[in-house]
This record gives sequence, C-alpha cells and structure tokens, in this order.
Amino acid sequence: MSELLRDLFGLDDDVVVVAGGAGRIGRVLCRALAQAGANVAILDLADQTEQLAADIAAATNRKAIALRYDLTSADELARARDALEQRLGPATVLINCAQFRGQGFYSSAPEKYPREAWERVLETNLTAVHLACQIFGGRMAERGTGRIVNFSSTYGVVSADPRIYGDSGVNSPIAYGVSKAGVIGLTRYLAVHWAPQGVRVNCLVPGGVYDGQDPAFVANYTARTPLGRMAAAEDYQGPVLFLASRASAYMTGAVLTVDGGWTAW
Repeated sequence: MSELLRDLFGLDDDVVVVAGGAGRIGRVLCRALAQAGANVAILDLADQTEQLAADIAAATNRKAIALRYDLTSADELARARDALEQRLGPATVLINCAQFRGQGFYSSAPEKYPREAWERVLETNLTAVHLACQIFGGRMAERGTGRIVNFSSTYGVVSADPRIYGDSGVNSPIAYGVSKAGVIGLTRYLAVHWAPQGVRVNCLVPGGVYDGQDPAFVANYTARTPLGRMAAAEDYQGPVLFLASRASAYMTGAVLTVDGGWTAW
C-alpha cells in the first residue's frame, strides 16, 4: 500500500466494533477492516462468532475478539463496551450492520401485519442501532473523536417492489422498510449533534446481496437493477473502509448509496 493510500484508508491502531459482525455482510467487513490494520470486535450472538474472530486474527495478524451480547439490551451493550475497553481499548469506529426482517411474516399484507412482528423488527433494526450509538458513540463523544457507519437499505429509501417476488405472495415486510428509513433519520440527527464532539456519523444504503435465493427472484431482481446483478457482500468492503477511514474526513450525515443503480430509476 502506498503512503497516500495508507494515510487515507489505513486503520492502524483503530478499534472497530462491528454490530452484526457474524452476519452475511458483517463477516466480510470484519476481515476487510482487520486487513486494513484495525483491531476488530465482532458483536454478535451467533454461534460462529468466536471461530470467526479466531480465523480473522490468524489470517491478518491483528487482534480480533468475539463479543457475544444482545444488541437489543442496553445493559448487555454496556457490558460489551466494558469488555471491549478491557481487552482492546475504547472503540474508535462503530459499524452497525445487523438486520432482521422477521421470519414468517414476509407474506403479511400491510393492513394485517402483526404488531408483535412490527415491534421485534424495529427493536433489532432501529432501537438496537440507537442503543449501540448511545453506548459506544457516547464514549466517542466524551473522548472527542470517532466514526460511526450505520447500515440502512434501499428499502429505507424506496418501497419494496412487490413485482420482484412474482406470484409467491412473499414481500419484504413493512416494518423492515420503516426501520431502515429510521436509521437514516437517526444518522443525520447524531451527525449534527455530535459534530462538535468530533464524531462523524454516516449511513450506507446497500442493495440486495446474493445468497442462494430462488432463481426466479434473482432473475427479477437482476432485471430491476441497472448493473444487471445482485450485490456480493464483498461489494461493501470499499464503501465501509471509505466511511470508516480518513478518506471521508469531510463527510458526516451523508447517505452513501451502493445498490447497483436500484434507486436510480
């Protein structure tokens, strides 16, 4: 890496917390952040979290630890923060990339969507992001420096398109889109209020990631996307490194859309 690239994108001495770090996108981001020089904390309840941390540490020669705490609990997140600070030091970067659509409720019409499902999706996708920002970002504000990257979704910018699901009766639920739109509002609010404390807060809007979905769905999604394919998780390494690093030093409150052109028409 050249001196310029290292200065712009290098994360040496950074401590990065990835909430949802064992997920489909999160695990790819954790590896990329470690390869860029960061010490990484994988904040996730998934069974594979410890093994992922061990694999990343072995492959990158950086520190990587598992923090198996509940993202929806303020008390659990406070314990995660304390454990992080004891093992790696205070977080300098927070990535919020956990997401939940609510199993079993994809086919619910808006007028019939269950309140229980609504509350659970918002708890995971919006309230948990708010709590993580409070607990990790609040410490950044106290220290006078930090960077936060929150993940929204194309469905936080535009409605889910029922046509891509064909005649299946399935659709991405209303709570998912609402929760992801809320992440954009939360990002902008925090960006304004924490700017004087040296904390930058930006939002990434990803498109759909290919993960072995039904071929008919993939074909419909691809036809709806100007670049002619679904995303790979690796497509989000560059944007996250950009927002987490000094390369984006003059950005806060921004919404960076990386969706293959999905929202361009």
